[in-house]
Amino acid sequence: MISLKNMNVLAIAILLLSCVSIASASVDEDVVSEIASDYYDVYGSPHLVANLACDDVFERGDEATLYVNILNDGKITGFEANEDNIDDDLEEYGETLTRTYMVSELASDRAITTADSMTATLSLVDPNAPIDIKDDTLLLGSLSAGKSLSTPAKFPIEIYDNAKAGTYDLRLNISYRSQRDSAVTPPYGDTYYWYEDMNQSMILHIVVEEEPYFKVSNVESDLKAGDEKTINVTYTNTGEEVARECIARISVVDPFTTTDDQSYLGDMNPGESKTATFDVNVAADATIKNYSISSEVKYKDIHDNSQYSDNLKIPVNVGAAEKMSASVAVGAIILVGIIGTPVYLISKKKKKNS
Repeated sequence: MISLKNMNVLAIAILLLSCVSIASASVDEDVVSEIASDYYDVYGSPHLVANLACDDVFERGDEATLYVNILNDGKITGFEANEDNIDDDLEEYGETLTRTYMVSELASDRAITTADSMTATLSLVDPNAPIDIKDDTLLLGSLSAGKSLSTPAKFPIEIYDNAKAGTYDLRLNISYRSQRDSAVTPPYGDTYYWYEDMNQSMILHIVVEEEPYFKVSNVESDLKAGDEKTINVTYTNTGEEVARECIARISVVDPFTTTDDQSYLGDMNPGESKTATFDVNVAADATIKNYSISSEVKYKDIHDNSQYSDNLKIPVNVGAAEKMSASVAVGAIILVGIIGTPVYLISKKKKKNS
């Protein structure tokens, strides 16, 4: 004989079966509590730990990839049996069926330490930090307790050329879905799940190393089409380390040529400036406009290793060739006339004697 209470329970179960797939459903806890026997309350949660799986030291101007390893070291901290629910079902459904579903629920509850549908977002703690995160969001899937990602998460970054040496903090935020509880319902063993959305943030550190760093701080030039002149280029070591045996070099293309493309600067301390002089020839048919000449500084670092600066652009303007003044032009004509007269007389004399 089915009691009125049991008839109500079955009616609710039939109604839910017509709306959702009960075998593995995530539904409202208050509704499920009317039909499901929650045998255990299990305590615990995912806990994610992140660290860099790559070198954390970079140079200014570096384009690199941060490889981030993520581990889930979540643990089950305890569980509690709901004795009233167990006793009710033992009486109504018997020992074998109830104990089977108790074991099934306990196994399902262990998934509370799994982080599902993880989304990782990398950002700058200081938005003014000289770092560009090229791709800041990744979908990572699920991670069960005791496991780490099969391959590290990859975040491409760029260190700005003007970055100051030091340590910079990055925030890794991971949002995920976590199972909070599960319940098994006799007599068919339908399983229900409750989920919640969670977030966890971690700080990662990267270092921009101290090193010499050069920039062109001043240029003195007065170039015109057809000129053969020198230009003076001042280089400044804006970095944090001394650069030894510095040699400034230029590389020219049309309309420029040079037979003197190097200038020795010697040792340069942080903040020190030195001027290099280069001989530059400008083609007579050069277009009148602004140009950039490529240059670099070769130096030795504190470990006595040869290094090269970034490509340093030297801005120069090529002006129009100066026109010959009227007095100079008249003088040139007279000079040509004087030089040309004897030739004419000699030629005329030879013709007369022939």
